[in-house]
Amino acid sequence: MRKVELGLVASLAVAVSSGCSTQPTPAFASSANESSYAEHYPAALLALRTEYASDESHAIEIFSAFPSYPGALSAPNGAQVLAVVDRADAAGKSGAYAQEMDEQRHVARFFSEEKETLNQKVGGAAQFAAKQKECTVDVASPAVGALDRGVDKALADRLHDHNEAHRYIEDHQDTLAKSNLEKLQKQADEIALASFLVHVRVKQIKRELARLVDEGSGVKKTLERSDADAQIVIADKTASRSAKATAQTRASASAAARANIDSEVEQAKRALADMDARSEKLEKDYSASFDALEKALKALPKK
Repeated sequence: MRKVELGLVASLAVAVSSGCSTQPTPAFASSANESSYAEHYPAALLALRTEYASDESHAIEIFSAFPSYPGALSAPNGAQVLAVVDRADAAGKSGAYAQEMDEQRHVARFFSEEKETLNQKVGGAAQFAAKQKECTVDVASPAVGALDRGVDKALADRLHDHNEAHRYIEDHQDTLAKSNLEKLQKQADEIALASFLVHVRVKQIKRELARLVDEGSGVKKTLERSDADAQIVIADKTASRSAKATAQTRASASAAARANIDSEVEQAKRALADMDARSEKLEKDYSASFDALEKALKALPKK
């Protein structure tokens, strides 16, 4: 198995439960009494609601195309392709795949947030090295592109290690036909992702959102305390200009969060009330599309 050391992000794997409707007890203490956490709390609620809707739409987009998969292949062996799609579907529901997806979300967020800084450092280092060799060609852009492609490839390879469909494709590459391999690999990726989004991720998001909503009252108290502490410094005639500027920043952040918290908590509660029904429909629609795919593969001539 490949071991790609990304070493840039510390990640916490989210436990995956199956079919339990009770909110599990978090394995960590709440951060509701921390000022920085409280300031970002409304945005976190919004981000989870947005992610749920995005993942729901993405899953529907993927599995709606399932029935067309056999037609994209050249004279496929129905039984073997069926083995591929069944393994991909199972992979998306597995704990190993879910944990890897969780880790990749952290990596993706890190690179998204730090992309500009990383690109400047990588590109700058490459250009400096070229300059030392009296080379005036732009090497910064190719270096940055190589970094992006390298990270994307490493993440894809790690995910493939947790998708048994890819192992099956490799082991049966001769009988599956070379012309079908790349298409089958892509289909295996899409099926596993849709299966994960439908059976695991949207349920994780619901649990995460419910946990955050439960912290609402504690976060409000923290924001009030943070603002009160900042106002003391702002009113202190002996405080330095720097201290006052910092306190003003704290007060502004607290005010912005307090202005949005009630609305975001209310919207989160409304979203939570609908999520079970949305998740149930999503699973039903996924199953219908996957069943249609299996039926189409079983109807192919046996080889």
